[in-house]
Amino acid sequence: MWIVGAGQALLWLALLAALGAAGGLYFGERAARPAWVRGGKLSFGVAAAAAAGAAGLLEAALVGNDFAVRFVAEHSSIQTPVYYRVAAMWGGQQGSLLLWVLLLYGFAAYLLCWPPREGARLQPYALAILAAVAACTSLLLVTAASPFVAMRPVPADGLGLNRLLHNTSFLLHPILLYLGFVGFTVPFAFAMSGLLRRDTGDHWIRVTHRWALTAWALLSVGILLGMHWSYHVLDWGGYWSFDPVENSALMPWLAATALIHSAMVQERRGMLKLWNAILVSLTYVLTLFGTFLSRSGIVVSVHAFAVSPLGGYLLTYVGLAAALAVYLIASRLDVLQDDRGFDSLVSKEGAFLLNNVVFLALVLTILVGTLMPVVSAALGHGLTVGTPYFETVTAPLFTVVLLLAGVGPLLAWRRAGRAEFTRHLLVPLAASALFAAALGAMDVRPLPAAVGLACAFFAGVAVLYDFALGVAARQAMEPSGVLVAAGRLVSRNPRRYGGYAVHLAMVLIACGIIASHAFHREGQFALRVGEAARVGGYTVIYEGLGSTTGGGARQTYARMMVTRGGHYVTTLTPSITVGTDAATSNATYIPAVDSGPLRDLYITFLGYQPGGTTAGFNIIVNPLVSWIWAGGALLVAGAVWSLWPRPQAVLAPRSYRVFGLWAELEYDFRMGKTAEPEYLALRTQYRQEAEEAMALERAEGRPRTDLERVEARIAARAMELSAARRAEGGPIAPGVGGGGSK
Repeated sequence: MWIVGAGQALLWLALLAALGAAGGLYFGERAARPAWVRGGKLSFGVAAAAAAGAAGLLEAALVGNDFAVRFVAEHSSIQTPVYYRVAAMWGGQQGSLLLWVLLLYGFAAYLLCWPPREGARLQPYALAILAAVAACTSLLLVTAASPFVAMRPVPADGLGLNRLLHNTSFLLHPILLYLGFVGFTVPFAFAMSGLLRRDTGDHWIRVTHRWALTAWALLSVGILLGMHWSYHVLDWGGYWSFDPVENSALMPWLAATALIHSAMVQERRGMLKLWNAILVSLTYVLTLFGTFLSRSGIVVSVHAFAVSPLGGYLLTYVGLAAALAVYLIASRLDVLQDDRGFDSLVSKEGAFLLNNVVFLALVLTILVGTLMPVVSAALGHGLTVGTPYFETVTAPLFTVVLLLAGVGPLLAWRRAGRAEFTRHLLVPLAASALFAAALGAMDVRPLPAAVGLACAFFAGVAVLYDFALGVAARQAMEPSGVLVAAGRLVSRNPRRYGGYAVHLAMVLIACGIIASHAFHREGQFALRVGEAARVGGYTVIYEGLGSTTGGGARQTYARMMVTRGGHYVTTLTPSITVGTDAATSNATYIPAVDSGPLRDLYITFLGYQPGGTTAGFNIIVNPLVSWIWAGGALLVAGAVWSLWPRPQAVLAPRSYRVFGLWAELEYDFRMGKTAEPEYLALRTQYRQEAEEAMALERAEGRPRTDLERVEARIAARAMELSAARRAEGGPIAPGVGGGGSK
């Protein structure tokens, strides 16, 4: 029982300390009182420690089956395995909210211990905003959703965890989603800090871009893992239904996808500042809105929590965050003006602008479809919006996204020469035309699916072709074998080619979604023992029933022998599971899946007559579903490669960025994407910026060993860039053309 009192006390301490941190950091920075700022940071640390202590107490209660705590009694039981007791924290409304707060404090603690060098001026206000957000969420815990409530009388056993949550995906999927959702608070905080300081230069966007990319990657993996979980547990043969709670994760993902592309334009060209301020705010507000949808009980979803008193609090929270963003953006329009205009819309900048428009249109169409039933019900009407609406309105927009994913890499910054761009476009266009002709010759139907596959093929070929051009350019600059040149190209341009890997991942995912949706085969059968069903070239024979008991559940399974073309393939055992505790006593239908590179065989056990002589099954053949999971793995690899810490970037962030841009310019010129006038103008610009960056870094007074490492890295980059251009103008920058000055 002491855990209830101690946990509630720690939550109050976290709330009060977060309020103190917000006040100390904001007013200390505003009044130029360093002592107040230091006090605010210390208070923030206390709040983080208190939240961690509260989470630790709840976990101790769950693992120890302390049913005197209501949350434990409602979400665990004696028969629940220990690892699911640990995960039960995020299996309920109150515990998952505590996890949300814990992750938020964790991100803040990271920023306190390792503040971003380039965002140092923005950190106090950013931490103040994070503290205010943490205080708001902590307020929910101590008032409307505390996990520390006493259970009277104390039961001998708990209700247990919902049987659908007894899956290994449950151990990771919610955490990854929360890491993504909470992670977007950091870009929002730094963006608002920049607006408060009227500082919309390079600093906030660089910090924001990296954090946004990290949160986006985590949310991407969380969504894909949720799709995999749904596919293998929910017995309907699909993985995405545009359910309201699914949409609540998809909408911020779409907005963040636009942001991480648009931010590149501001980093490199000082453009799209207003767009970026809007996108970072929209992404964060959508994460809050998604939290409201899943926790308020206003939507019906297998993923949502039950009706709770949190709805009003969360909606107010959404309104406050949106109002702050709108006010700061509207009052700072003068500092959100772009540094320069478009040289040409046929450029990477133009493609990213169109990208923003398309992704914003996707967000709005999904938002309208998600809210329409809610608004209709409030007005007394019974309007429903199902999957067909979302598929119809989003399919054309996602097709445009695929085309942009292919066209974008072929474009140069500032202005793409028409002749050069057309020449580079011919290869992927010709390849996709041949592919489309092959689909037509095979009479692939329906037509929209064939068009979607052709567009995905175009995007994949375009990305691979641009990579091939880069390898050839690398070989021209430094003669070597193809594999060596490719390895050096990828290692020297991690963000660019990590992004290319993500584009290819999206192509694989798109192909899997299109094929499994358009070309699947399905049938329901009532089979007697020994009878066979035939679907999509497979023959499935029902051989009888079996059963097992253990782990707090009784499982009845059907043995299904699968053959194809007369040859044995596998034996599948779809099952019906009934738990022995209150939360798991309803029947759960667990499908059996035989996955392959080209198709999945998916069997759901629907029920059986006494004795098992006759049983019902739903049998589905889903093409290319495994491509979705393969695309997810490639997406993770590309994102990790883009984000992997590099000592050079930490030691010399300014010159690392400039020389990175310069290297990309050299590659683009040799690949024929940049015309010579633009190339010469940008080379002069980067030369000047490199000199300024190096001067600033040498003036920072770092330890001598760090300075030597910085100069050695700069010298290596300079020699690489100057190797093919030395005859045109001597050394790249003073003192580093040969080996770097000491």
